[in-house]
Amino acid sequence: MHTLYLGPSWAVQSFESVDGLDDPVKTNLAHELDLVNYTSLALYAKSNLDQLQSAQEFMQQHPELTPFRMVFVTANSLEDGHKISGVSQVDFARAFLTSADPMRTVKILEQQFCRQLNALGVPVALIGAHTDVEDESFDNITVIHPSWQNFLGQQCGLNNFYGWAADIGHRWLQGIVIPEYGPPEHFDLGTNPSKAVVDEIHALIRMCWPIMEKNKLFKGSHPTIMGNQLFAQEIKQSVNNWLDKHR
Repeated sequence: MHTLYLGPSWAVQSFESVDGLDDPVKTNLAHELDLVNYTSLALYAKSNLDQLQSAQEFMQQHPELTPFRMVFVTANSLEDGHKISGVSQVDFARAFLTSADPMRTVKILEQQFCRQLNALGVPVALIGAHTDVEDESFDNITVIHPSWQNFLGQQCGLNNFYGWAADIGHRWLQGIVIPEYGPPEHFDLGTNPSKAVVDEIHALIRMCWPIMEKNKLFKGSHPTIMGNQLFAQEIKQSVNNWLDKHR
C-alpha cells in the first residue's frame, strides 16, 4: 500500500520559535516515526476537511499508486463549522462563542469529519493532535492515540483536559475570522460570550499550554522538537503494528 501522510502544521514541523521560521533544526512526526516510501500532503493552516480533500484529489490523480493507506494527524473541524452548518463564517463564530456547551459543538464536528474520513474506504491511522480524537468505532479507522496534547500535558503533571483548537476560538473571541480567500474579517460579537466558551479557551491558552511551554514541550500552539520526539517514542510501536497489518 502507498502511504499518505496528512495533517496541519503539527504534522509539518516542530516549533521552537513562535512562527517556526527561525528554527535552526526542523523535524516532524513522519521523520521521528521513520516513515518510508510515503507522500506527504501535510500543509500549514489547513483544516481536517482541507486535508481530506487533498487526499481525495491525490488518490484520484494517482491511480497507479493504489491501494492507499493514510497516517492522518488531526487538524481541526472548527474552521469548517460554517460550511457544515450552511451559515456564514461570522454567524457560526457568533453561535459558537455564545454556546453554553462549546465542546459539544467541537465533538460533533469531529464526529462528522471521522464519518467522512471513514467513507474514503482506505485504512487510516488517526492521531489526535491539534484536536483530540473521540474513542469511536469506524471500520477503516484505527486510533493510534487520542490526544497528542494530553500526552504532552501528562509529562508536565497535567491530566485529562480536552485538546482542541482553542487558538481559533480565541481569535474569534477577538472578533477576527479568516476567510478562505482574502484578508482577515473583523466582526462585532454583538453580545457577551458564554462563560463556558471563555473558560474552555482560558483553560488551554492561559493554563495548559504555558505549562507545557515552560517544560519545553510546546511553543505557542505547537509541539517542540522534544514534544515531537517524546510523542513519536510513545506511538511508534502502534504505528509500526498498523503498518504491518495494512501492507
